[in-house]
Amino acid sequence: MGITGLIPFLEKSSRKTNISEFSGGTVAIDTYCWLHKGAFSCADKIIMGQATDAYVKYCMKFVNMLLGHNIKPILVFDGRHLPAKADTEVKRRENRQANRKRAAELIKMGKTNEGRNLLRRSLDVSHKMALEVIKVCQAQNVDCIVAPYEADAQLAYLNISGIADVIITEDSDLTLFGCKKIFFKMDLYGHGVLVEQERLHLAMGLTPPNFNIDKFRYMCILSGCDYLASLPGIGLNKACKFIVKNTDNNIYNALLRLSSSLNMKQLVVTQEYRDGFMRALVTFKHQLVFCPIRRKQVRLYEPTPEVTTEQLIHAGSEVDPDMAYQLALGNLDPFSFKIMHDFDPSFLRSRKTNAWSDLMIAEHPSIWSKEYKIKQNKESQSIAPEKKENYLPAVIKSNKGKVGVIKTDFLKKEITPRKRTYEGKFL
Repeated sequence: MGITGLIPFLEKSSRKTNISEFSGGTVAIDTYCWLHKGAFSCADKIIMGQATDAYVKYCMKFVNMLLGHNIKPILVFDGRHLPAKADTEVKRRENRQANRKRAAELIKMGKTNEGRNLLRRSLDVSHKMALEVIKVCQAQNVDCIVAPYEADAQLAYLNISGIADVIITEDSDLTLFGCKKIFFKMDLYGHGVLVEQERLHLAMGLTPPNFNIDKFRYMCILSGCDYLASLPGIGLNKACKFIVKNTDNNIYNALLRLSSSLNMKQLVVTQEYRDGFMRALVTFKHQLVFCPIRRKQVRLYEPTPEVTTEQLIHAGSEVDPDMAYQLALGNLDPFSFKIMHDFDPSFLRSRKTNAWSDLMIAEHPSIWSKEYKIKQNKESQSIAPEKKENYLPAVIKSNKGKVGVIKTDFLKKEITPRKRTYEGKFL
C-alpha cells in the first residue's frame, strides 16, 4: 500500500505537529487504516465468526479525540475495487489465502503463536465491519461517506474542493491524488506528521517555479505504485533524478530516454509499460468520486481531451445516480449492491445530549444537509516550537473526549537531607 519509501523521502516537506492545529476545521479520515489496526487486536474472534466490537471502539477513540478538539471528522471508506488495481487485488487475495493455509498448518504443529500472527495477517476487513463503525458514527451525527472506488481519491476530492482542511491517513498514495495537506501517523494524543503540497518541491530539490504536481506524480509512478510495478532498478531516487533532468513536457515520449538519461543501458522501456504508465496517471487524476454537495458521482479532475475512454474505464465507471447516493451513504454493499442499512440524512439525531453521557453528539453541520455550505479555508498558522518540559503521560478524557497530557513541573521540590536529633534519630 502506497509508494515504498515515500514518507522518509518527504522529510524536508513535512513537520511534526498536533491535529489540534486544525481546531475549528474539518478533517477527512482514511478510515480503513484505523479499521485494520483495530481489527488486528481481535482478529482471532473475527476469523472464528465470534461477536466483537473491539475494532469499532478503537476507531471511536480517535473520533472522540477529534471532537474533543472541536474538529469535524468525516470518515471515508473504500468502495469497489478499481479495474486498474485488479492484478493487485488478486495478489492480495492469494496472499491472504496462503497465509490462512500456512497458519492452520502451524497451529496443528503446535506453533500456536506463530500461527495466530499469520492468521491475523490474512484478515480481510469487510464492508459489514465498516458498516458497524458507520452506524455508531451516524448515531453521533458524525459524517461518513463510502467512496465509489478507493477512499484515496474521495479523500483528495474533499480536500481539494474545500470540504476538508486536511486528510488523516497512513497511505502515502494520497500525495499523488493532489491533496493539499496530509496528516500521517496520528496517535491517540493527536501527534503526527503534516505534509503540505506547497513544500513538496523541497523533497525533489526543485525551486517552486520549476515544480508542479504532475512532476511529483511522474516520479512516484515511475518508482512503482499500486497501479503499475516499477522497472528493474528504479526506485524513488533514480526516478527523481530522471524527472528533474527531463525537459520534455510529453512524459509518454520522455520515457523512451529513461535508460540513456540514467545510464542504464540494459533497461528496456516497452510500449506496454508506457501505456500502463499513462493509465496509472489517469487513474490518479481522474478517478471516480462522489460529491456530497451535488449528490452525484464526478471525476476527481475533469478529463482533458487526450484522455481516452479505455483509460477512464480503468479509473471507474458510473452507476445509476440513486444507487450512487445510497452507496455513498453506506446503505448498499459496494460489491453486491445488496441493501444493508437504511440511513436517511434527512432525520439527523438531535444535537442535545447529556453532558455526563458517554455518547457524544457532534455539533458540526452535516455534509449531507441541504443547507451545508463549504467554508472559506484559512491557511493554518505554524505552531511555534514549545519549550521542553517534563510531562507525565496520561489520558484525560472529559465528557467531550478530549485527550491531553499533564504537566508535572510544578510538582518538583528541592530535595534536602534529613536531619538527625542529638539522639541520632531521623526526624
